[in-house]
Amino acid sequence: MKPTKNLALAILLLAGLFFFEELRTIAIVLSVVVAGMTVFDAVAVFTQSIPTVKRRISSSLAFGQESTVHLEINNECKHKIRLTVNDRCPLELNPTGMPLTESVQTDNALVIDYTIRPALRGDFDFHYVDIAVDSRIGFWQRVLHIGCEDHVRVYPDFSQITTYLKLLMVHQTIQLGIKKQIRRGEGLEFLQLREYRQADPLNRIDWKATSKRRSLISREFQDERSQQILFLVDTGRRMHSHDSEVSLFDRTLDAMTLLSFIALRQGDRVAVLCFGNEQRWIPSLSSLSSISELLHHTYDLHTGTVASDYIAAAEATLVRQRKRSLVVLLTSLRDDDQELPSALRLLATRHSVLLASLRENVLEESLNMDVQDIDDALAVLGAAKYVEERSNVLGNCKNSCHMVVDSRPQDFPVRIVNAYWQMKRSGQF
Repeated sequence: MKPTKNLALAILLLAGLFFFEELRTIAIVLSVVVAGMTVFDAVAVFTQSIPTVKRRISSSLAFGQESTVHLEINNECKHKIRLTVNDRCPLELNPTGMPLTESVQTDNALVIDYTIRPALRGDFDFHYVDIAVDSRIGFWQRVLHIGCEDHVRVYPDFSQITTYLKLLMVHQTIQLGIKKQIRRGEGLEFLQLREYRQADPLNRIDWKATSKRRSLISREFQDERSQQILFLVDTGRRMHSHDSEVSLFDRTLDAMTLLSFIALRQGDRVAVLCFGNEQRWIPSLSSLSSISELLHHTYDLHTGTVASDYIAAAEATLVRQRKRSLVVLLTSLRDDDQELPSALRLLATRHSVLLASLRENVLEESLNMDVQDIDDALAVLGAAKYVEERSNVLGNCKNSCHMVVDSRPQDFPVRIVNAYWQMKRSGQF
């Protein structure tokens, strides 16, 4: 319990009255009255019933997406009370709208909504709600720490999956940036026989069925199913940097989640091998319902200061994944990654390899900045030299694997999904 500004102001006014000799008698009487009121007010606020608190919050949150927390505070007193409420929300969730001061009528409930926007993935706990109750006269404020336990998990942003499904329902995935790839080659599974259409190639005609039906019959194929995709995810220091407010690693997890959903929806299997700061193996997932299991295994992954070893990661991949698969290496290419082409060549001895690299926006911003002085000129030259050396490494990588995607963070999910369709429908895996 702590005194309020009202009590401090009353004490100052009484002290001021004692400076006037003709008012001292009045000051003494007022002092006794104020002292009695102060004691009465303190006892009253200390003995009154404590409000009860309930919190409603989703147990699963998405990184970077706004969510609402509902607090319900019930007044158990027989009179109106004034409260200042502050929920002890983890700062990583970026709460807005707290603290809040409101009045609650007798036997009524105060409902407070505030928003959170998670800026970090992982597990977070809510333990207490702090409530400061003003006394009836206003001389005291009783501070209460009311226990209210809740546990939430912040997962990678899965809103892109929802967007993809909505667009897919109206056949508008082109709005998301996903291109429809033309099918090539024979890497397709037989689906059914059907009537010949004018655009069908002659080698798709089933002559045996045609002779029986006495009309042209074509074979129809579907994309190959039950193929394996292995995500090789870099959790080292190169993924620790941020693009705007979002880290490169969070962009990577968003892209991996979207591509995993699309692949599982196609009937393919998905596995994940993390290397660098965190070593983690997620065995093959084979059904669309297992996307939640993938999110559960990756939501608490974090990067660190450890330098990633590409060669060791490639060797570990060859040991764990013996069947030919599409290996998607998710990383952020640097100008000094001389061992990366060797790791890609090692992986390509058994697997189809897709290198998906993030390119920071700061590179383009540095090259396009206005040069005002010598420092700006040196910064542009340094950026140009870095980009040139990085391009050389990127060229070596293109000669060492089947496909390379080098993308800005905001375009990354769509670019690797398009690369997946291109490789799948061209029969490269």
